[in-house]
Amino acid sequence: MKLGWTLPQRAMADHYEQLAREQIAPRSDWHYDRGQLDRTAWRALADDGLWRVPVPKDLGGDGLSWWDFCASLEGIVRGGMDLGFCLSLIAHAGFVRSVVEFGGDYHHRVALPELMSGAVGATALTELNGGSDVASVSTTAYPTEHGYKLVGMKAHITNAPVAEFFWVLGRIDQLPAKRDISVFVVQRQMPAVRTGPSEQMFGNRTSPTGPISFSSLRIGADQVLGEPGDGLRLTYATIALDRLLYGVVGAAYLESLLNDAMDFASRRTAFGSPIADYQYVQRRITNIKLAIESTRWVSYAALAALMEQRPDAALLSSTAKLIGSESLAAAALDVMQIFGHAGYEVGRHTRNVQDALGTLIAGGTSDIQRKNIFTQLVKLRKPMHGSAPALPGLPAARAA
Repeated sequence: MKLGWTLPQRAMADHYEQLAREQIAPRSDWHYDRGQLDRTAWRALADDGLWRVPVPKDLGGDGLSWWDFCASLEGIVRGGMDLGFCLSLIAHAGFVRSVVEFGGDYHHRVALPELMSGAVGATALTELNGGSDVASVSTTAYPTEHGYKLVGMKAHITNAPVAEFFWVLGRIDQLPAKRDISVFVVQRQMPAVRTGPSEQMFGNRTSPTGPISFSSLRIGADQVLGEPGDGLRLTYATIALDRLLYGVVGAAYLESLLNDAMDFASRRTAFGSPIADYQYVQRRITNIKLAIESTRWVSYAALAALMEQRPDAALLSSTAKLIGSESLAAAALDVMQIFGHAGYEVGRHTRNVQDALGTLIAGGTSDIQRKNIFTQLVKLRKPMHGSAPALPGLPAARAA
């Protein structure tokens, strides 16, 4: 175990590693072949209390922190070795935190207990014409006498085919332009909420992704998360956690790739020597170790910034996502090449490559992360003369 965790957090990581080894790993290939989320494993984690960990006691949780959750998540990564399943956990985690931080009575009384108890959540931002441009959403809530009618479609949404609750970014009709974007928390209600079949993805097939349509779904005014028109602020606060968790997961997953590479390189001989003796193999292996450390510590820095509500939280979260996903993709290719022909045969190593490449797209592409990093640099940069401009504060949040 790395430096940084307290003894209780280390025990949590070890506990969830063992639970994932028992519940996720044995069925991972079976669900991967069928493009399914392992609901049995998901339920086992919920029953064990994973989602209660970072939730305050007054909301029914354990009153611990997101640091404790990250320790648990690292254990799940190492024990389960199912990257797709972990991407579904990330999507759900952002939903949970958003409801905790910004939710009202409906969210805390109706949605949160279900999200902690095994219901699957989906964070629905993306639309077909918008991609990563969340401000261009067209999904619209039309005011009614008792609330709203929600109309629109979302695309490429992680967990959508199996989710019971949806975090939905949309607009409220009749509000002024640019001040109408809002977030709604809704339950699956047929036929007003429909989801399409799981998309046939190149990798991460244990994390089902698909479209959602809302056909005049009647929702109450109390289902608006935060304040009407405050959707972009809530979105950026929500996806900041998602992005840094990609780094947390990536670093833990890289540890397994490093172990595979080290074990194989010490056993495999070429020209009378273990291939570990050759500099080209050593370079690939040391690159993985460098990737682990850089990814891990920038992810921790991002989490610290987010919990402390620092202005650089968004920048560091995008940095963690960018470094984590690109390092993971490069390492998966390195390990496949270290294994040579055996690495190219369909199996664990090719799956690692397929799944790792998916992290370059999911959660915002590498190009989007670079754009966000640059935007944040401009905002945070102090002018050469005079006083620094006021920095936009992160959303007010409960203490974690």
